[in-house]
Amino acid sequence: MENYIITISRRFASKSHEIAGMMSSALGIPVYDRSAVEARVQSLQMELGKGESDEKAAEKNRTETGTKSLLMGLFRREIHDEVRDEAQLEFERQSQVIRALAQEGSCIILGRCADRLFEEHPRALHVFIYASDEARIRNTMQMLHTGEEEARALVQNEDRAREAYRRRFSSHPEDEVAGRHILIDSGKLGVEKSADILVQAAKYLFYE
Repeated sequence: MENYIITISRRFASKSHEIAGMMSSALGIPVYDRSAVEARVQSLQMELGKGESDEKAAEKNRTETGTKSLLMGLFRREIHDEVRDEAQLEFERQSQVIRALAQEGSCIILGRCADRLFEEHPRALHVFIYASDEARIRNTMQMLHTGEEEARALVQNEDRAREAYRRRFSSHPEDEVAGRHILIDSGKLGVEKSADILVQAAKYLFYE
């Protein structure tokens, strides 16, 4: 079966991690979130920074196979590129890693504007998970064991940060629901029902 990709964009504290985890178990595919992608980027950068000479690096690059070789080649080329904005460079590194992970097998990508990366992919399902502000504040209070005022401030700060990221890197910077196939209100449906709906949608699209 050809690989398929589920991208999940989400509002902060909408329980998207829990939903993605349930989907992963039901579909038998991995979830890659920000920490997993950043860890893969850092691992590749550490390998590149072990002090290999250009000749040894070139020889190693010739003998490496698969996506790792492509990624190492990308990072090596950065050394010779003109200085660019670090945030843009980091987005490009993460994008390459995400594309490589998707080539390895079907997967769920949480955040990272992955819907942009796979906008034209024929076997992609783009999901947006949200909840009301009050539901997200309650979720934050439960997750972080904090008071309502602190939780509200954190939700607002995270919303601003994610909005800035989306406006910079999304294909649809002015419309956060454009390009998404399914919108889920996790506050209304709950984690289990939200996950079940998305699993059934994935099976309908990709397993028939």
